[in-house]
Amino acid sequence: MDLWSMAFDDMNALDGQADEMTVDQRLKLAEVKALLSISQELSRIHHQGINPEYDSSAG
Repeated sequence: MDLWSMAFDDMNALDGQADEMTVDQRLKLAEVKALLSISQELSRIHHQGINPEYDSSAG
């Protein structure tokens, strides 16, 4: 399992405890999830390019 998957699983586990978290903890959880989402998209761009489904001949 890669680090991204492990971190995402940990963040989802914390979502179940959101009622017990302070506002600052909830904000930090949202921040970490946003960073994970950005890192996943950057990885996808690195491996597939910016727009791998773009067909320049279709325009």
